[in-house]
Amino acid sequence: MAGGKYEFSQLRCFVAVAEELNFRRAAERLHMTQPPLSRQIRLLEHGLGLQLLERTNRRVSLTPAGESFYDSATDLLQRSEHAILKARQAQRGDYGSIALGFVPSAALEFVPRIVTMASARFPGVTLDPTEMMSYEIVEAQRSGRLDLGLTRMEHTRSEIARERVVSEPFMLAIPRNHPLADKPEPTIKDLNGAPFVGYSTERGGFVRETHQALFGSYGISPRTVQEVSQTHTVLAMVNCGIGLALVPASSRVLRMDNVRYVDLDLPRQFRSDMYLVYRAGERTVLQERMRELIVEALAPYND
Repeated sequence: MAGGKYEFSQLRCFVAVAEELNFRRAAERLHMTQPPLSRQIRLLEHGLGLQLLERTNRRVSLTPAGESFYDSATDLLQRSEHAILKARQAQRGDYGSIALGFVPSAALEFVPRIVTMASARFPGVTLDPTEMMSYEIVEAQRSGRLDLGLTRMEHTRSEIARERVVSEPFMLAIPRNHPLADKPEPTIKDLNGAPFVGYSTERGGFVRETHQALFGSYGISPRTVQEVSQTHTVLAMVNCGIGLALVPASSRVLRMDNVRYVDLDLPRQFRSDMYLVYRAGERTVLQERMRELIVEALAPYND
């Protein structure tokens, strides 16, 4: 087909005649009359420089060139229709891909919930989640490598919009062999002087700052015995009996044999917040639909 001249309407006419082997039936199938159908076939043969059909008063048949061309024309029409369908789906936000960056703590419960809901609602959309640190998410947003991000960073960049999608309380994680594990209702004040597993400045800075503000408001000083970067590592330390910890409520999905989770009555300003970030004013239909889905998926955690 390379080098030939043709239009898709001519291909459709040819395929109809090739399948019906009758100009009258092909014309009826295409909702047209026979003279313009015959003209389209002649124009196609002229443009290609090939005879595609043998015509007699009694029958129509494909030439060897016509048989070969039929396969290619059918494939081309199918691919064209598929491309048009995908383009329409993309315009509606039903097809495409979304690059989602997320901080490690979002992997415990939030990202699986988002992926499950997106798979059911947008089967034609590929969601590409990538674990990153908060500062990496914001930089990837600025460079256009990410469509959406879940971060704990309260950034100040004007080109990046954000909205809070998670605001969950902290829970006390206690080793089951610790004396505090037998107390009916432990409180935050029980952390005063107790061995504490905290978040490091380099990786868990936002949570660490919230903890420090919380301790200051109650006038307590836990005895920090270990600082690590991620929640699953914090809980692994608690599980080994190294110390107590304050972790976001969603962390309870990590079931460990030697960890007891306890709800605490804390002021609302001391919570674990997460933000959905995206480039301000530059969302496609698909990006906006995925943004709405994430807000909906995480609404139960944003009280």
